[in-house]
Amino acid sequence: MSYQDDKRELLKLKQGLIEESESVKEEKREVVELHGWKKVSNFFYHYKWHVIAATFFVAVAGFFIYDLVKKEHGDMRVLIVTKENELAKQVNHKTKDFELAFEKYCPDFDDSGYVHVDTYNIDLSENIDGNYMLAGVTKLTGEISYGEAQLYIMDTPALESIITEGDTSGFVNLEELYPDNPQIDGVFYKLKDSEFAHLANYVEACPEDLFMVVRRTTDVTANKERAEAAQEKAMEVIDNIINGKMSGWEDDDGRVYGIYGEGETELVPTI
Repeated sequence: MSYQDDKRELLKLKQGLIEESESVKEEKREVVELHGWKKVSNFFYHYKWHVIAATFFVAVAGFFIYDLVKKEHGDMRVLIVTKENELAKQVNHKTKDFELAFEKYCPDFDDSGYVHVDTYNIDLSENIDGNYMLAGVTKLTGEISYGEAQLYIMDTPALESIITEGDTSGFVNLEELYPDNPQIDGVFYKLKDSEFAHLANYVEACPEDLFMVVRRTTDVTANKERAEAAQEKAMEVIDNIINGKMSGWEDDDGRVYGIYGEGETELVPTI
């Protein structure tokens, strides 16, 4: 059609003399309905990266939830949280030694016939691997919320990363309970030169900036009743550590049995 023909046709459309163009017919797009596997395949083709990313984050979250909730725990749970780079590397190799040292002072809370302390190392240092750093922060946040661990071993940078402007009110003031103990300063029980460090084979290498603290139960805890029970355990164990009261003896597999009787110097087996 010529330009004049197009112009005349447009004028007819405006005047309502015709309802559609006589020269150009609109082509209707064919709609193809997908069923079954083809529908799933088409969705995955368009949104595969969204699905992969969502699956990854769900898997990571599921792992931490399973680890916190479903895993069978021992008599108590302790966190070792460090941020100073070199100290974090050093302490990571001492996790098992700390665990065995804690078991010397930990009662058989679950009456299983042996003592086991779940000891977890959380590295908050400025690691070059961003995913590793994120995993440490996520783990610590989850532990604080879950409330099963109320006794921590920490260095100062790690403590400062979870408190605001030096406010240590979220931790038990040990100095008020044990005013004459030289290892204690406020909320801190210093590991250096302690009997605990000796039992953990950490006498010479133990730094000045490493200490134990006991968390108070707070509103950020998901289950306050669970956190309060964990805090009672933590206070009993740290009292044993401060007073040098061991709770059992150890077999060849590292399991601890028995308790000291009142006024006794010999261990009384519990099995």
